[in-house]
Amino acid sequence: MSLLKRYVFKQFLQIYGLTLGGLVGIFVIIDAFERLDEFVRKSAPISDFVLYYVYKIPFILFFMAPQSVLLATVITLATLSRNNEFTAMKACGISVTRITLPILSASVIIALLVVTLNEFVTPITSTRMNYLYNVQVRLVQDETQQVRNQIWHRSGDGSIWSIDTYDPVRSLMKGVSIFYYDEGFSIQRRIDAEKVLWNGQQWEFMNGAIRFFKPEGISQTRFFEKEIFPTPETPDDFKIIHKRLEEMSGRDIYQEILELESQGIDTSKKWVDFNHKLAYPFLAVVLALVGIPLSLRSSRQGGLLFSVAMSLVLGFVFSFLYAFSISLGHGGTLHPVLAAWGPSLLFTCIGLYLLLTLDSEKLLPF
Repeated sequence: MSLLKRYVFKQFLQIYGLTLGGLVGIFVIIDAFERLDEFVRKSAPISDFVLYYVYKIPFILFFMAPQSVLLATVITLATLSRNNEFTAMKACGISVTRITLPILSASVIIALLVVTLNEFVTPITSTRMNYLYNVQVRLVQDETQQVRNQIWHRSGDGSIWSIDTYDPVRSLMKGVSIFYYDEGFSIQRRIDAEKVLWNGQQWEFMNGAIRFFKPEGISQTRFFEKEIFPTPETPDDFKIIHKRLEEMSGRDIYQEILELESQGIDTSKKWVDFNHKLAYPFLAVVLALVGIPLSLRSSRQGGLLFSVAMSLVLGFVFSFLYAFSISLGHGGTLHPVLAAWGPSLLFTCIGLYLLLTLDSEKLLPF
């Protein structure tokens, strides 16, 4: 049995490697035609064009690695059936479960590798990819140097900053309010300033007021033209920008969720993104589970080409449902967990049902 498992495992990995390489290659070629014009117009060196896709490959693998499992599963089992190897295995008393267990095991390994890639590699390469394309090629100003509006920042001392406009080049803020709270989250003090400027060592607050509060309301108000209040923040603390989703690992998203929740900000969309990061790699296992009975059923009727066509159709349907579910989660219609894991649960049930009814002549026997 161990020899048989190694044989099926090896066959699957070989076909999976070809399938994944083909899908990644198709994606890169199509995307390259779209991006090439931008690189040529900006007179970017060819090395930047090549390096851009070197950085982008981990991002592509995150999406293509799980999807490739379905096609590789179908081709592997359809090939075994066409060569009568599958029939010979069953004739020797080997069950379908034991024959296909190496494929399911490989899909679990692939899912774990994608999770590892997405946690430790993809965020770094995606950040470099976006910087290369936007800053070095398109010559867009570095986002850390752009004027930003409507900033909320939680300080290390527990205070909360509200900033209308921040110019990081001049280290100048406009429309600033700082709120100080006690342990019961009751406001103790509030500082408002028309402008706040970094003088090289500390922040100078100009044209504002400081208000002190008691449980019954405002107890004291003092106006000032120029004042210095001790704060732990430096200009670099306000240069931090919200990263794109592909630049963040699951741990980064979770930490951002905790920060936003501490500020009382709605995090439902962030929870959808967090669950998406976790759920998507394990589509490899789900699609393998669906692909096993699909390939065995379809190979009886139309051979290898028919099996491949069915897998492509199923992959498209699943991708559409998954994207639709994530959209419903972002819109607040579905719970974040259900939005990210619901399609997988549905197709897992379909895969198990098809496996249990594999010997039936009907697709959906009742």
